[in-house]
Amino acid sequence: MQAEVISYIRFTTISPQMIKKMSVARLIVPDTYNDEGYPIDGGLVDQRLGVIDPGLRCKTCGGRVKTCPGHFGHIELVRPVVHPEFAKTIYSLLQSTCYNCHRVLLTDQQSEDVKNAIKSIVVEEDSDTAAVLTNMEEEDNRTLLMKKLKSVKKCPYCSTPQRKLKLERPTFFYIDTNKLKPDEIRDWLTKISDEDLNMLGIDPAATRPEWFIITTLLVPPVNVRPSITLESGDRSEDDLTHKLVDIMRINQRLEQDIDAGAPQIIIDDLWELLQYQVTTYFNNETPGIPVARHRSTRPLKTLAQRLKGKEGRLRYNLSGKRVNFSARTVVSPDASLTINQVGIPRRIAENLTIPIYVTQWNIELAKKFVENTEYPTVLNVITKEGIRKRVTEISREEILKSIQPGYIIERQLIDGDIGLLNRQPTLHRLSIMAHKVKILPGRTMRIHVSATYPYNADFDGDEMNFHLPQSLEAQAESRYLMQPKDLILSPRDGKPVMFIEEDEIIGMYLLTKDGAVFSKEDACALLATCGVSELPKAEKKNVYGGKEIFSMLLPEGLDFHAKVGNQEITIKKGVLTEGTITEKFVGESGGLLILKIFEDYGADTTTEFLHRMAKLAVKVTAMSGITISVKDYYNSDVLNKDLAKIISDVESKATDLVKSYKEKKLDSLPGYTRKETLEMEIMAELEGARTMAAQALNKNVGPENHTQLMAMVKARGNILNFVQISMLLGQQAVRGKRPSRGYNGRVLPYFRRNEKNPSAKGFVKSSFFSGLKPIEFFMHAMGSRDSAMSKSLVIAQSGYLQRRLVNAMQDFYVDDNLSVKDASGSLIQTIYGGDGIDPTKERLESE
Repeated sequence: MQAEVISYIRFTTISPQMIKKMSVARLIVPDTYNDEGYPIDGGLVDQRLGVIDPGLRCKTCGGRVKTCPGHFGHIELVRPVVHPEFAKTIYSLLQSTCYNCHRVLLTDQQSEDVKNAIKSIVVEEDSDTAAVLTNMEEEDNRTLLMKKLKSVKKCPYCSTPQRKLKLERPTFFYIDTNKLKPDEIRDWLTKISDEDLNMLGIDPAATRPEWFIITTLLVPPVNVRPSITLESGDRSEDDLTHKLVDIMRINQRLEQDIDAGAPQIIIDDLWELLQYQVTTYFNNETPGIPVARHRSTRPLKTLAQRLKGKEGRLRYNLSGKRVNFSARTVVSPDASLTINQVGIPRRIAENLTIPIYVTQWNIELAKKFVENTEYPTVLNVITKEGIRKRVTEISREEILKSIQPGYIIERQLIDGDIGLLNRQPTLHRLSIMAHKVKILPGRTMRIHVSATYPYNADFDGDEMNFHLPQSLEAQAESRYLMQPKDLILSPRDGKPVMFIEEDEIIGMYLLTKDGAVFSKEDACALLATCGVSELPKAEKKNVYGGKEIFSMLLPEGLDFHAKVGNQEITIKKGVLTEGTITEKFVGESGGLLILKIFEDYGADTTTEFLHRMAKLAVKVTAMSGITISVKDYYNSDVLNKDLAKIISDVESKATDLVKSYKEKKLDSLPGYTRKETLEMEIMAELEGARTMAAQALNKNVGPENHTQLMAMVKARGNILNFVQISMLLGQQAVRGKRPSRGYNGRVLPYFRRNEKNPSAKGFVKSSFFSGLKPIEFFMHAMGSRDSAMSKSLVIAQSGYLQRRLVNAMQDFYVDDNLSVKDASGSLIQTIYGGDGIDPTKERLESE
């Protein structure tokens, strides 16, 4: 057969004639299997629709389960029903055409203007002339045209006054108070001319509006809705089959009652029930009608539910692929690895394989792997003809004799192989990076702490995915483009995304702070940990400075000076001469030293520096010890006096503000009422209590308190966390304001009505260490719920927005001339990003 080029694809509404043409059987029996367990002819699992049982053949194509694609059937409805997805379109068409003559509600002149318009038209309410719009989209103009037609009171052709039309969700239409039945709607739509349909935005060559009323229902093949056999031997039918059985039973009853001459009210009730069954068959979440359920009250999963949402066909099966050659397990830290490595459990390594193409140069190595009876060995061999052979004790010798260049061996994973590591949600490019494999005991994957930031990973139970590239091209791309060493700088802003964190930051501070010295034994232990075999120059006999020890990790000849706030460091010819290494220089908020080394010495030197620095810092922390005890949170008498004064001052200021408000001396801020101004001023004063408490804490507590040390060097948390633990929680906020809603004039019945005491509106004087009073606990819980809800809503909204943007931009590409275009060739940007600058290469002068 000769291949043809597809010129276009058109989505149209299927006609009853096309349904019958597609169908291989008219279904008339509302049942599935007979007593012997075979499909009933004319039933919903008729063998002409395909087969799902291994022993049966399809009566249409003769294929079995694996070869039969499935075939459609159809049900002839005794009475037509409205297609629920086209109800709004039907409503617009009925409003746009005359009830009596069924012509579009435009005069001849207006109709002519519509036909001749370049884009579309807008007809002025009381004018026969049309204004041609050349700057609006066709869809917008169609909407304006429809709006005009809906307002016409009298038909311009037959002069019939237009009656009020109403759509009652989801599929019931009324003219005045009389209900329009589906067959009447169908007759109306049938009489609309092709010429009028063109004006209303419907191509009559592709779609006729009467097809929106269902007379023949298409039934999907059996393999779309397979039944399953339970342990008891009974069959459990698919939800679609359940719904189709209901449709056929109601259809059959309706036909019997019509033939028997039943009263019209009974026929109408059954007709409405048929409409309900068809509506829920298409969409079981249609607004305005009850959800169809199983006996167990579980909602049926019908056509719309199978397609839409996260678990639907599009997102779950088409966009989201389930892949082979992958693994998933919990991740944990390992400082002995470099940032380019990933520790893979041996159990995973034994199951994952990588294809090795046998050549004349590696055939001996390939044979050695095949010979191995224990890990690492070869699981499968693929011959030149593409025949896959499993390597077993029986077949091993034969395979060894036959193996030759051109064969492919599937070898188990070993050290040095390259694999992709991914943590979900995959929010940006660096959520997938390539790591070299290191086989380790245990059941968790191990990564270096410095590689966690791009993944947004921590080690509290996070799981990650590991993918093993199979082709040589994918392996080469992974090895040369995706390793962490090549991704140290963020593509967002050019700042380092690999750095040391938490206890490593403390270790660097303790090592390089002024006056830090170590004995020869300790200096040897520290440097040996990070693979340095020489000692620096001693300050005194057998005494070595921390700055000199750190300098042994720096590249020779490095010159660097940086000042961030009140922190400053100077490095001359690879020696730290001034300052203390803090988070600003090697951590998340700055990473200036890492950036300098990367720029001047490249990725490999930076990777080695990060690895050695992390090991050195951990060793320093282990030698010095970082402990937190209950004693850290006992406040001194001086601190308690300061705290009491802070609380007294802010409460006094809040009282003064209330007094000024009552005396009408408080001026309102621009754009706010006096009451809103009062609340904002009080909130500002009470929130200031935490800031003042932090200042008192910094003044009275030094780095010998290890909680203060962590906050001070920004290893973890901040001073406000310490304040809330040991001093006070301060003002609680709900939606940025003090808690106010509750019982009449008060948040809780515990307080007097209209009480102005700060405690009555969420000011918590206690700390976590001292324990919260019941009322304070309630207020704190209000603030916690508010922040928890805000966070989850923001995550959901940003996730949805990202998914929409990804779908909208998935066909964008950079053309040869560096412009950004989409698949249709439309120009999106004249140059990528508007400036063509790579953020990883961009530097501000101040940096």
